[in-house]
Amino acid sequence: MDLGDPEDCNIGIRTAKELYEKDIPILGICLGHQLMALATGAKTAKLKYGHRGPNHPVKDLKTDKVYITSQNHGYYVKEDTVNKEVAEVSHINLNDGTVEGLRYKNKKIFTVQFHPEACPGPEDTSYIFDEFLNELNLKK
Repeated sequence: MDLGDPEDCNIGIRTAKELYEKDIPILGICLGHQLMALATGAKTAKLKYGHRGPNHPVKDLKTDKVYITSQNHGYYVKEDTVNKEVAEVSHINLNDGTVEGLRYKNKKIFTVQFHPEACPGPEDTSYIFDEFLNELNLKK
């Protein structure tokens, strides 16, 4: 057991699997991103130094925009273990190329490794919540 290893979160992974099977919108943030990835068969690995602080550039692959994000984690989802039939990478870290977001196919589920609720810039990534609210049909 390695301190902070998301693969040790058995109850969280099991809960994520149960939620994945339901047809409900889910937005996973940070550990939630890792748990959903693990629940769907992906693997995680330890970062050499971890991503800490408010200055991590993340690229949204759908829009090609780069955002400055806040992060606080020591593990990442290994891209080569993400089942391409289950999810696609939506965001990447421009410092080291690690997965920063996943969009799940045929589900209303998306996850991000960074913290869109933080304000490292002028609420750069608040669009994440707008997208989630659209999935709930609460915002037009």
